[in-house]
Amino acid sequence: MTCVTYSKVFALMTAMSTTPDGPPKTPRRVGVLGGTFDPPHLGHLVAADQVLHALSLDEVILVPANEPWQKLGSRQITPAEKRLAMTVAAVGDVDGLSVSGIEVEIGGPSYTSVTLDALADQHPDAEWMVIVGADAAAGLNTWHDTERLRTQATIVVVNRPGADFQPPSGWRWELVEIPSIGISGTGLRRRVAQGHSIQFLTPCAVIEHIREWGLYHSDG
Repeated sequence: MTCVTYSKVFALMTAMSTTPDGPPKTPRRVGVLGGTFDPPHLGHLVAADQVLHALSLDEVILVPANEPWQKLGSRQITPAEKRLAMTVAAVGDVDGLSVSGIEVEIGGPSYTSVTLDALADQHPDAEWMVIVGADAAAGLNTWHDTERLRTQATIVVVNRPGADFQPPSGWRWELVEIPSIGISGTGLRRRVAQGHSIQFLTPCAVIEHIREWGLYHSDG
């Protein structure tokens, strides 16, 4: 079966400014969904899209980590440039979603507080919303420079409908319930290694990259 490829690469948000002869523009409300994206899959896209519409955001940016410091040493991680390319392919031309390579450009371990500083330099009038899963929200206090991060963004927790959730104490946060999508990068890598199909679990353009680059065949 031939997969459909996407040719359009989303650009980052346009810079905002106050017009000299008018009132200040309303700040854009922008979601940031970071992750390893090894590989990106439909679970990522569903979370981004659901938050985009539930909170009436202007945009959600997917940001692949350069070096995911919480996973370094636990397994082999696909080079950042390839994970970035797969994420661009996954998003394609989905309205309201885009991809940023800012963490790859910064280099080194990727920290959300550093990423938000860099994004804010480019877009100083934006209001930032960091999207995390309920499991990640439980560990927010272990993240890098949490005191600064608390002031930089609202935390948006995506959770399964009806699932028990304890809000992160001391953080500004929103809860968005999304459909339960039982897809994970670990599961996709394992399926590829075992020779199983991942069709319909990730966009066709991502599958084509995985095939072209021979990714995940050594994963257990």
